[in-house]
Amino acid sequence: MTARTVDGPVFRQVIGNFMSGVVVITTERDGDLYGMTVSAVSSLSLDPPMLLVCLNANSRTHEAVNASGRFAVNILAEDQGHLAERFARPGSADKFAGLQPRTGLTGAPLLPGALAVVECRVAEVVSGGTHRVFLGEVVHAETTEGSPLAYFRGKFGKFELAQDALIHRRLRHMIVSRQLGPDAPLRVETLVERLEAPPSSVYYALTRLVGEKLVRRDPHRGHVVAPLDVATSNDVHNAKLAIELGAAQTVVGHLTAEQLEEFGRRAHAAATNIDGRRFVNLDGYITANHEFHRHLIEATGVRALVEAYDQLSLSDLTAQALSDDADAGPHLTEDHDALVDALARADLPAVREVITRHNEHAKATQRAGILRRGGQI
Repeated sequence: MTARTVDGPVFRQVIGNFMSGVVVITTERDGDLYGMTVSAVSSLSLDPPMLLVCLNANSRTHEAVNASGRFAVNILAEDQGHLAERFARPGSADKFAGLQPRTGLTGAPLLPGALAVVECRVAEVVSGGTHRVFLGEVVHAETTEGSPLAYFRGKFGKFELAQDALIHRRLRHMIVSRQLGPDAPLRVETLVERLEAPPSSVYYALTRLVGEKLVRRDPHRGHVVAPLDVATSNDVHNAKLAIELGAAQTVVGHLTAEQLEEFGRRAHAAATNIDGRRFVNLDGYITANHEFHRHLIEATGVRALVEAYDQLSLSDLTAQALSDDADAGPHLTEDHDALVDALARADLPAVREVITRHNEHAKATQRAGILRRGGQI
């Protein structure tokens, strides 16, 4: 066959179709910390445990690893795309600013929140084009529960199998709709049969539902449906308040005219589902109310903050506690209108006061609904 030359841009585009995990290689040299994001990492041997990493020969991290003879592989979790982007930027003055990494057995810095870390001693170095391949002997490894950050076609994102996502949605619906009652045991074997799903997908769903506060771990019975009581509801609403106050601090005075108009539209959409003190459409109100509050978080432009807000599952908690004959109260719409007005005036103290007051109203409404159902749902 006749050899044909493939130029760099074409090769980059083609190889971008290979999805990989994302790691940050870190090391320490003479008291200075170094790190860079890479995707070219592979297990090499189990006996002895070894792996290989490829580093650009022109990078400062490559020089530090080559000189120190040691490095750590920090496997990033699905919510650490910001770290991947930070350590991917060449020439940054201090990539570790504000991170407070801990020191590993090799002396390499270990990133907080990483899904797993592997510490290595350099055993051999091989050159290949613009990069060098470091063969590392593993001296320490540890992992936590969670899902990895993925890299595909130049973008970072979550890795989620379609089947896993489907089983999560189905089990979540069974819990929220109370097909599975409060404190009901969630045995993997039973769910595998009922959902016609593989055990791995059921475990994945249970892990996510624990994070969403819909499932809890009992030390004796394993996973069980988390009952909703007043204390749980208050805890979730206090978390919501902290997120909203933080978002307000960021966005007040910086909202565009379009964003302010959208606040007004969403407030009106929520109000159309209430007539006086009566819910005309409870499901419609819950959806519109969630979209109104979420818009404040969206306005920050911080994806991780939006995801944290969504994980509170406030709409589901509200749907469990309230019924169509619940007292709507005028404050539900009045608080929305007051918040829109305060945002339009860029009055941060007023915004904070309305958000705090409205959160207390929401807690009271939720508490009344829970108590009407016996104190636990």
